[in-house]
Amino acid sequence: MSDDLAASFKAMNRKLEDLRVATLYQALGPERILEFPVFDTTFRMYLPYATTDMVQRHILASASLFEQALLRRVQPHIAPGSVIVDAGANIGNHTLFFGLVCGAAEIHAFEPLRTIFAILERNVALNRLANVHCHNAALGAQEGRGSLAAFGVGNIAASRFDLDAGSGYRVTTIDALCLERLDFLKIDVEGNQIPMLQGARATIRRLRPMVWIELRPRQGEYESGDAAMRDLGYRQVETLSPTDFLYVAG
Repeated sequence: MSDDLAASFKAMNRKLEDLRVATLYQALGPERILEFPVFDTTFRMYLPYATTDMVQRHILASASLFEQALLRRVQPHIAPGSVIVDAGANIGNHTLFFGLVCGAAEIHAFEPLRTIFAILERNVALNRLANVHCHNAALGAQEGRGSLAAFGVGNIAASRFDLDAGSGYRVTTIDALCLERLDFLKIDVEGNQIPMLQGARATIRRLRPMVWIELRPRQGEYESGDAAMRDLGYRQVETLSPTDFLYVAG
């Protein structure tokens, strides 16, 4: 097959997939709510940007959670009744999994984007998770205000924040929660993992949670992130993907 013909086939397949997603989106009706089963548990998710945003589009097109295979691998490490912090919760994909499938007792979900935070809150309410505390804030090394550095329309979860300057967005720390228990910490903060860890240092040293952290080697995040985890007394125990790693204390 020639390169031109292969490119034509790819373009045609993309158009067909766009048409399929558009049809599925219209079928949701004006409420834009999708109901689907995950590991014998019913999820309900509000997906208003499913035709443009990568995460919401994946959920709609597949009728499954985003990164569902990774979540399945993490599940054995989360005991029922756990206390969890979801740093970078987006629309609540992982938060809902922790609550509905893993049976977490308490979840603190952090999402700084105002438009996405409203979706997170709605998805938590749709699934009647009264044990989830939603925080409309970015996580950094100290309390303050930040600014939006980049907003990805096609991948909203990849939006980035400048934590040190600005007035539009609240920045807080995990240490400010003053948690008495923390069993599992999931970190997906698009390059701000070092200041986030600095602002969680006291909590991590005191409570020693398992940590699932995104470190993107191509962005130069792995070496510094791994060093920061080792400085906290942690060791890597599993590679979940080329950018996702599990750490435990000891």
